[in-house]
Amino acid sequence: MKNLKITALVLAILMLFTVCTLGSGSDAETSSKGEGESKEKTTEATASLPEYKVNELVSIKTSSGEYTVKITGVTETSERNEFADTKADRVILIAYEYENISYENDLSVDEMNMKAYDKDNNLLEDYPATEQKYGSAVGTGRKSNGVIAYALNNENNYIEIDFYDNMFNSKADCRFVLEW
Repeated sequence: MKNLKITALVLAILMLFTVCTLGSGSDAETSSKGEGESKEKTTEATASLPEYKVNELVSIKTSSGEYTVKITGVTETSERNEFADTKADRVILIAYEYENISYENDLSVDEMNMKAYDKDNNLLEDYPATEQKYGSAVGTGRKSNGVIAYALNNENNYIEIDFYDNMFNSKADCRFVLEW
């Protein structure tokens, strides 16, 4: 009987989490501010994804509030993890930062919000590098940053990162096009 109550409680918490999470990204709107210019871009089902480059600030507006996110750099590391199952000819590090402008709950942005693709549209695997650092959950008015490592198995210095406000959405909110 005790196990049944625990199972029911866990299921109720998972359902609540799913409902809250699914509702947060359904109306996301994005906009960007580059250096010295302002441009508004809104995603629509029939429109292509808004594209941004390194150091372009993207504003994500949802029914739960607003936050900004920016890719601040792309570097390569020679480090290899001897225990990694992922094959990596190259390992790239994507640095990013975000700010909770008015998001109701603590905000956390990490690799779950991003899918990276190489020039040939191959999905990149994240790589367990020591330089990898996940951003922390922050309240309204607070900022955080992180670094995600990806395995890259070609010589191209080009990737695209699709950003999802809600990781359960099937359509990304915007795309970062990164060349280095």
